[in-house]
Amino acid sequence: KTVRKKRIVEKVMKKKMPTSKENCTLSTGPKCRPLTSAGLRAILAEDDQKSSFEATNWVRRSTRQPSRSAITSTNVRAITEKLAMNDPDMVVLKCKKYISDPDTPCVIIDAILDALERNSNCQALYIQNFNQGMRDEQILHLLRILQLPTCNIWCINIGETYNVKSRTWATFTKGLRKTKITNMYASEHTISSAMKEKIREIIRKNRQKHHMHNDPDNLDVIVKCTHCWWNPINASVLQPYIKQRGYEHILLDEVVQGSKDAVTDQSKI
Repeated sequence: KTVRKKRIVEKVMKKKMPTSKENCTLSTGPKCRPLTSAGLRAILAEDDQKSSFEATNWVRRSTRQPSRSAITSTNVRAITEKLAMNDPDMVVLKCKKYISDPDTPCVIIDAILDALERNSNCQALYIQNFNQGMRDEQILHLLRILQLPTCNIWCINIGETYNVKSRTWATFTKGLRKTKITNMYASEHTISSAMKEKIREIIRKNRQKHHMHNDPDNLDVIVKCTHCWWNPINASVLQPYIKQRGYEHILLDEVVQGSKDAVTDQSKI
C-alpha cells in the first residue's frame, strides 16, 4: 500500500510540475500551485474507494471439474434414471452393460450409488472391475445401501477391485451381517483367505433371512445370478423347477455359470 501511494504521489507531481519546455511564469499560462497535503489525501481517498469497489464486485470464475460432465452422458443417465424409476431392467443390474470402461472415475460410481440408494427392485448387482472408481468411500457407501430396509439386493459381484484398503474390506465383511446378501463374489487376490471364509460364513447364515435366492417363483431372476462363489441355481430345492422350465443347460455350462468362479458342489460352498 505504501508503494502504491508513493507511485500516485509521483504521478500527481509529474502532472502538476512543469516540464523543461514549459514555463510556469508565463503571463498567458496558468499559475502552478504546489500540491497540498489535503489534496494528496483526497486523491488517495479516491483511489482507495476504487479499489474497494473492485474487491466488492470481484466475481469467482467457475473451475473445471474433471469427469463431472460425464454424469450427463447417455449411458450414465440411462442407468441412474432406470434405478430411480425401479425399471424392470434393474432387477439384475450388470453395470458393464451401461459403462464398460474399467477406468470409470469415482464421480460416475457415486452417481450410480446415489441412484441405487433410492431403488428397491434390484436383486442382483454386478459392479465389478471398476478399479479406479470403486475406492474405500464407494465400498462403504455400497455397504450402507445394502443395509437399507428398502434394499432387496441379495446377489453381488464386486470382483477386480484393487484400490480398497484391507480395513475397509474388514468393515464391509462385518457389515454383511446386516444385509440380505446370500450369494457373492469378490476377487481372492483383493481379500485374504480368512476374510473370504468369513464372508462365506456370513452369507450362508443370511440365507435364513429370505427366500429370494431359492424361491421357484423367482427362478427367472435366479438363473441370471451367476459368477458367484456359489451360484443359487445349484440349490437342490430348485432342481425340479429348473428342468421343468428348461434351464437345465445352464447347470452344465461353465462359461455361463462363471467358469472357475462358479461352484456347483454344495459341499464346497
